[in-house]
Amino acid sequence: MKAILFSLGSRGDIEPFLALGEILRDKNWEIICVFPEQFREMVEKEGYSFYGFNKEFIEILILSKKANLITGGEGSLLKRIRTLSSLTKSVLNVNKEITNQQRDITNQEKPDYIFYNQKCIYPIIWGMKNQNRSILVNSFPCLFHKVKSHSIIGLKGGGDYGAFLNTLSYSIPNLVRSVVIHRTTKRFHKEFKGLKINPLKISNAILKKEKSFYTISPTLFPKPNDWHGKVNVVGYYERSKTKDWKPDNELLDFIQTHKKIVFISFGSISNPNPEEKTSIILNILKKHKIPAIINTSWGGLIKPNEHPDHIHFVQNIPYDWIFPKVYAVVHHGGSGTTHTALKFGCASLVIPHFIDQFFWNKTVAKLGAGPKGISIKKLNEKDFEFKLLDLLKNEGYKKKAKLIAVKMQNESDKNKLYEMIIK
Repeated sequence: MKAILFSLGSRGDIEPFLALGEILRDKNWEIICVFPEQFREMVEKEGYSFYGFNKEFIEILILSKKANLITGGEGSLLKRIRTLSSLTKSVLNVNKEITNQQRDITNQEKPDYIFYNQKCIYPIIWGMKNQNRSILVNSFPCLFHKVKSHSIIGLKGGGDYGAFLNTLSYSIPNLVRSVVIHRTTKRFHKEFKGLKINPLKISNAILKKEKSFYTISPTLFPKPNDWHGKVNVVGYYERSKTKDWKPDNELLDFIQTHKKIVFISFGSISNPNPEEKTSIILNILKKHKIPAIINTSWGGLIKPNEHPDHIHFVQNIPYDWIFPKVYAVVHHGGSGTTHTALKFGCASLVIPHFIDQFFWNKTVAKLGAGPKGISIKKLNEKDFEFKLLDLLKNEGYKKKAKLIAVKMQNESDKNKLYEMIIK
């Protein structure tokens, strides 16, 4: 069997596909990864074939000043709307090239199965012709399939406005999405002879006919009763990230020397003022002499020229190595980070930036595994101090996180997932 894994976005969008690739490779499948070019080295180290999407997608949507304005929630609402509109136009131009790549690679490799995330659209059309062989992989809910208890995720993560309004909130975005997919892929429709393709058919394929795997924990988000049988919450899977990584002696000494360490990271999400945000966090850590490991990653936090000995800086450390060794985690609320923190029983404080991160912030607080966090836009010393001290002093958060970790241990059945793929 041959599978193509199509994914666009940051590392949080890529990791679920690499975990899926491990499961398929263990069954002797040939795996071809098609991700942004920035991930070539990481993927090729795993031994997979790789095609790179244009680097511009990440540079525009994640690393640019305009993107940082959106993720950081900076500026007036009108300014952010204008920025978002400008970003959308830029991404649409790049997306045309990316969609061409998806089609060309699919025709060249002739896969048995395609797995893709929500930013890749050609597999939807391919899947309409190749029933049950194109699978949508979602790392967070409330974007496609309707959830009566939660509105569709927007810039602030959505909310609960009652079953009627919650359900209604999905209708227009789903229709608009289908129209965009239809227009973007129209030049390829003649290649699928005998297949009627229009926005309603596309919407029906995504919501009612397509297999969809939500790679999230049912403890964090149980499958709604009204979802049909091809849509499943399959559990959280992650690959081992430590096989080619070793900690240095300085980090090992820090962990052995300090107790009740808090790990702080914004992952691959940045913001317009990383110096200011880092300073807010450092001032509270210094004031209370809290031992902390700060991960700078893609630049959402930065390492200053000087810092006290009870604060240690790292870059791109494997979470599955460090989380078992810390007490709590302060993070941006990406799906992968949220799951990994809870999987290892870490109390969590989420500093959401945008979209699904607000959803996970509410989820962590609702589950009792941490206090409800502050958005990156509203981050300030007074509120951060209160939330951080609550995170570390309220032992109930840690106890609840450990109980969630126990529940998560038996959720991700690789053999069961494989059966779902091939049946």
